[in-house]
Amino acid sequence: MKKVFRPTRALFALISLLALLLTTPAATDASTSVAFPSECEVGKPFVVALSSHEPFDSPTVKWLGRTVSLDVEPGREGFVSYGLLGSFVRDVKPGEYPLEFEFSRGERLRVTCQVVLKPGQYEEEQLTVEPKMVTPAKKDIPRIQKETALSYAARNTMTVRRRWTSPPARPVEGVFTGAYGSHRIFNGVPKGYHNGVDFRAPVGTPILAPFAGTVVLVGDHYYSGKSVYIDSGNGVISMLFHMSEIGVKQGQRVEKGQVVGKSGATGRVTGPHLHYSLSLAGQYVDSAPLFGTSITAMLGQAPTRHEVVLP
Repeated sequence: MKKVFRPTRALFALISLLALLLTTPAATDASTSVAFPSECEVGKPFVVALSSHEPFDSPTVKWLGRTVSLDVEPGREGFVSYGLLGSFVRDVKPGEYPLEFEFSRGERLRVTCQVVLKPGQYEEEQLTVEPKMVTPAKKDIPRIQKETALSYAARNTMTVRRRWTSPPARPVEGVFTGAYGSHRIFNGVPKGYHNGVDFRAPVGTPILAPFAGTVVLVGDHYYSGKSVYIDSGNGVISMLFHMSEIGVKQGQRVEKGQVVGKSGATGRVTGPHLHYSLSLAGQYVDSAPLFGTSITAMLGQAPTRHEVVLP
């Protein structure tokens, strides 16, 4: 009688495994990783990155209640999205906070991480200004409220294309004269925390755009004087205050290092200088650490890298 070959159960299993290996990409080809700092000082900026060997789209990162839209670009042996984030020393207390990435690769995927915000050291600063800059007249209140609303809308602009690159251009060559985060006392009255850094700048000094972007607001405002707001994508907004002249218009595209105005002493000031505020997803942060560094360097300082392998 002719023998009939009958595959064993083990052989069926082996054949199935070989078929699976031949039709499934290697895990490393589909790997996605996120890089972020496990800890950061309150008020300081930090970089996050989402990278993959395979294309992905619609990436976002949620931080301190705000969802930030990220760009996708070639890099890191595949594709990468960068984000620049931080926290405002006035509003955010030290503690552990969630950092949530989302992106699409056939389905919507989510990765949740944790960042510990550590306390920082910020000084008190006594300043003398015109009395009306501490206690405005009633007739000026509607103007101040309108300008506050315009400023809030401008610094909460969210566009996708990343036009910020590191390090930023120094807006003026002058030395720092006012530190971020200092508790400011005007004419003996506490008035909150300094939300930017001040540079020494005689009247008429050309002011350069720290990042490329689009001008989203210009104006002559009660407190900040002649001001320019620049959107550089992913929630990165630069604000340049107390100018003597504004050299750009709302809606205008500017390049990093382009002259956008001249320094002055308009608004609430003690003398001529440039105030530079940097808002990241609505959070005022200390821009000083960014000058002279890069995205790569900042990511290299991050002590934690969270790896994710997609199905």
